[in-house]
Amino acid sequence: MKNTQKTILVTGFTPFPGAPVNPTQLLMKRLPKRLGVHQHGVAYHFDILPTTWEARSNVTDPLRREVQPDAIVHFGVDGTRKDINVENRAVNKAIQVRFDSAGKGPGNPELDPKGERARTATLPAGHLATAARQSGASTKVSQNAGTYLCNATLWDSIGSGIPSIFVHVPPLPRTRWDPRPSLALVENAAVNLLQELARRMR
Repeated sequence: MKNTQKTILVTGFTPFPGAPVNPTQLLMKRLPKRLGVHQHGVAYHFDILPTTWEARSNVTDPLRREVQPDAIVHFGVDGTRKDINVENRAVNKAIQVRFDSAGKGPGNPELDPKGERARTATLPAGHLATAARQSGASTKVSQNAGTYLCNATLWDSIGSGIPSIFVHVPPLPRTRWDPRPSLALVENAAVNLLQELARRMR
């Protein structure tokens, strides 16, 4: 029987080609120390997803069924971003020329050949972005989650019927002159975002 306490599932990803260090994997190890198990009467469940197309069905979907969360916040890294982006939309597309960490592609240019063209995130992107921005990290609402596994994971979670959102973070800065936010700043933004969501779920 499902616990009556509300639960937020929070995930990051393992490294993948082009991202040998994934800051969201590091976040999943740091956030439990900052937030603990509960916040505002809401429980958190943190996990790290493999960056593979197969994991959509054999890891992520079983995880959703096991945890039975009331909301899902996925974190992922995008090498093209300089700001934190709260993704408000997933599209029914899968990139064919970029392989996952197992060296495989999605196998189909569409996530669901019979599905709609796009799905809108079902958590309040604007409010969550505002909360993250209060950490001092530049944060925007984005309508472009890409066509890689980040987009696919958001697509699947929205389709599960569980209120869901995806947060893209930039790669870690390489030098002290690099304008991208530090891991500590990204962590603070994530804490603010998750606390705001927990507050809204009470």
